[in-house]
Amino acid sequence: MLRERRRELDPATRAAFGERMAGHFFLVPELASAGSVMLYAATGAEAPTAPLAQRLWEAGKTVCLPRLVRGRSGEMEAVAVRDWGALVPGPFQAILEPPAHWPALTPKLLDVVVVPGLGFDRAGRRIGQGGGYYDRFLARLPQRVIRVGWAFGVQVVDELPADPHDQGVDMVITEDGVLTCSITSRGVRRTD
Repeated sequence: MLRERRRELDPATRAAFGERMAGHFFLVPELASAGSVMLYAATGAEAPTAPLAQRLWEAGKTVCLPRLVRGRSGEMEAVAVRDWGALVPGPFQAILEPPAHWPALTPKLLDVVVVPGLGFDRAGRRIGQGGGYYDRFLARLPQRVIRVGWAFGVQVVDELPADPHDQGVDMVITEDGVLTCSITSRGVRRTD
């Protein structure tokens, strides 16, 4: 259902929403002041991330993208990227990633991780593609790293199921603005 909602948006609408979402990112002081931000190379009907990458580079930020770790099934690492055009197809051919010879960045150096998902809820729970890559990666991050869901408004629902190993997000950015989640990615209910 969530996948279909996303697909129903035409390419021009998705592109316009991606530009608007990049603007919303910089309206959040904690995000605008981040020095290093990990994105992902959106593919197909996913909310575009290239506009955000461009704005981050223009602001002098370090932009990282995930790369699957060869020889370690289900794990990914962060790699600093300066040019979207230098990305190459990864093991999942449709998903672009940094070349294998580029060095990985220590995850503790990240300030923000922009997380994809099929859907997010208002509490910060997410449904991914089912591989668990982001759950494993996010579990390794320091508590201070801000986790941001990146999705169209049609992908945000009132409530999603969650398993104990699922990693949530602190906020979700859509074309409509920024949703601060009621439960932090660490499972603690917000009181503010």
